[in-house]
Amino acid sequence: MSGHIAVIGMAGRFPGAGTVDEFWQNLLDGRDAITRVAVPAGVAARGLLDRPEWFDAGYFGIPPAVARVINPQQRLFLQCAVEALENAGYDSFRYPGTIGVYAGSGENAYAQVLRSRAGDLPALSEWEIQVANGPDSLCSRAAHKLGLRGPAVTVQAGCATSLLAVHLAIRGLLGGDCDIALAGGVKVRIPAGGPAVDDVGIQAPDGYCRAFDAAAAGPVGADALGLVVLKRLEDAEADGDRIDAVIRGSAINNDGANRVGFTAPSAEGQAAVIRKAHRAAGITPESCTYVEAHGTGTPLGDPIEIAALTAAFGSGGPAGHCGVGSVKTNIGHADAAAGIAGLIKTVLAVKHGVLPASLHFAVPNPQIDFARSPFRVVTERRKWQPEEGPRRAGVSAFSVGGINAHVVLEQPPEAPLGTPPSPYPQVLVLSAKTPSALTAMTGRLAEHLRASPGTPLDHLAWTLQTGRGEHGHRAMALVHDHADAVSVLAGEQPDRLIRAAGPTRSRPLVFRLPAIEDPLAEYATWAALYRTQPAFRRAVDECGARAAFRDGPDACPAPLLAFAGLYAMAQLWRRWGAEPARVTGSGVGAQVADKLTGMLGTGPEHAVAGDEVTLEIRTGTCPADERAMLDAIGRLWLAGASITWSALHEGRSPVRVAAPAYPFEGERHIVAGPAAAPVPGPAAGPATATTMLPLVTDLFGEILGLPEVDPDDSFFDLGGDSLLAMRFVTRLRDFLPVEFAPRTLFQAPTAAAMAAVLEEQAR
Repeated sequence: MSGHIAVIGMAGRFPGAGTVDEFWQNLLDGRDAITRVAVPAGVAARGLLDRPEWFDAGYFGIPPAVARVINPQQRLFLQCAVEALENAGYDSFRYPGTIGVYAGSGENAYAQVLRSRAGDLPALSEWEIQVANGPDSLCSRAAHKLGLRGPAVTVQAGCATSLLAVHLAIRGLLGGDCDIALAGGVKVRIPAGGPAVDDVGIQAPDGYCRAFDAAAAGPVGADALGLVVLKRLEDAEADGDRIDAVIRGSAINNDGANRVGFTAPSAEGQAAVIRKAHRAAGITPESCTYVEAHGTGTPLGDPIEIAALTAAFGSGGPAGHCGVGSVKTNIGHADAAAGIAGLIKTVLAVKHGVLPASLHFAVPNPQIDFARSPFRVVTERRKWQPEEGPRRAGVSAFSVGGINAHVVLEQPPEAPLGTPPSPYPQVLVLSAKTPSALTAMTGRLAEHLRASPGTPLDHLAWTLQTGRGEHGHRAMALVHDHADAVSVLAGEQPDRLIRAAGPTRSRPLVFRLPAIEDPLAEYATWAALYRTQPAFRRAVDECGARAAFRDGPDACPAPLLAFAGLYAMAQLWRRWGAEPARVTGSGVGAQVADKLTGMLGTGPEHAVAGDEVTLEIRTGTCPADERAMLDAIGRLWLAGASITWSALHEGRSPVRVAAPAYPFEGERHIVAGPAAAPVPGPAAGPATATTMLPLVTDLFGEILGLPEVDPDDSFFDLGGDSLLAMRFVTRLRDFLPVEFAPRTLFQAPTAAAMAAVLEEQAR
């Protein structure tokens, strides 16, 4: 094992940028994304996110009333975790290995806001506030909602949080704790709004972060979120992953007592962690030609950081051979997300071979001796290609309290040539939680293909088939080439973008094998398949019926011919990706079913279940050519059948490519508006099921945050859980003198059933 780690995916939210691509373009353009407002006390400044209170609660099955209690940092983190894994080309629910998540969040005041509004949030307990806002829930909530079975490690290390999380994720991958790791951090100030003057007195008075400059007077705060997807390098290469950069090594330490105060940095501690990272990476300092510094723009911290870098790099290499910069000059200091913002910037720089400018630098801080150091501030965008060796960079994050972290990056390896693009048509599959999201996703994909004409269609098809979640609203298109794909997805040929008739869900596939009364009537079709389909031919030969297709149908007994033909058709469907969970049949079909059952180990025969997709294995259902086969497989998927997509790409080596992320449909979930209308009490008069039902449906709606509830909808299907069941019981006692345990709601989960229980108790 090399010990190197591949960065295979990224996602984020940054000031002025809702995606990593927008963030990179802002960096290339030298854009300052800080919002500044003149106020009586000076300049209020901060890097702000667009609509941080908005969240697609429905995507994650979270009721609105619960969503508004969850800290916005955790909600944004959930959405970015989905986007990061999609960017890497992985569906967390179908990935066979283990995925870990390592991250941390900054502090905000949302829990205090909820406590201050307790009178407007009936029956909201302190326990629920803690679970919805505690930093310990950040990673475990993501693991729960995304089905991640690896470590879920919350990291709290101030400004070094997210880079320390990356280091821990690396150790987890190399130690075998997980096969893929998400790592990063988030900081969102709540209550949100415009910028504010920093109340601790360290913010730059003019609202500009001037890292390493003589006029540097402090940092500027920011909200941001960033995540990277990491994998062992050899595994990423073997699995056909897109590799954006390689992490050669990382290190962490603490300054200990060797500093003038708890909040002061130490040059010795910083130099030590950089040397340690270089040793872990197996590189010499002079081979590193860029450093993304912590670079907060403070008169004290900047000189100490350059002194530490100079001590760590020594005298190797010519003066000024290593560029240095700070993303904080573009977006501000994002606290727990600061390190990951710098890492993502540097991953993109080593990938594209371009160094963005570090802003607001004119005259060097007089306490920094750049002339005697290997460093120079990158003041304008420039191409980056060292005279010798690959592009290598360091990324630093240092925290109040003395925690230091440093990561060494290298440009990605040359992508393997692989197999040439497939000449065959490709089936593109798309799915979403809602019809409108499906429409938006289709349009996004069309725009992406227009902007990326070099995307191999089979690679895109593979990414969509295996690297995206399989949701209820589905569409598929069989396309011939890149231009055809754009045309179909853009709606220019509406009859060729086929949508499922209604919401569906993944369902087991059943092969139904009929009796064959007259195998000679099927022989012509079977003979054609024997000539053109290797999988059909192998299955026939396996049955010992080769003679029938070499010398004529009379060369083997009719029962054997019937068995071989039916068995070979079933195996051909399996070769095309239709893998049954169950097989059934009659006549000779029952004999074939017995053989397949033994082979299957069933026992992107069992009792008949009602929610299955049934495929009749008949000659008439067997596609005659590649196009018809792909169309049939796509339609099976639309119906909810699980497809073995790798079978469609057998003999080829498709790789995961970038494709648009899920189009989340957000709503504003925040506790800030007027108090909710009170829930009406029970109707006057004797308690009956009729009078109980409005009370129960109203309480369901209040607790779940839904405008109306159907009496036959299950509380738990609507997003309820054990905590909300306890809240329902507590809230019900405000209206009725009843005593029952929350488990009663599990036994009578619909409003109608619960109303009947209450009516019975009231008698």
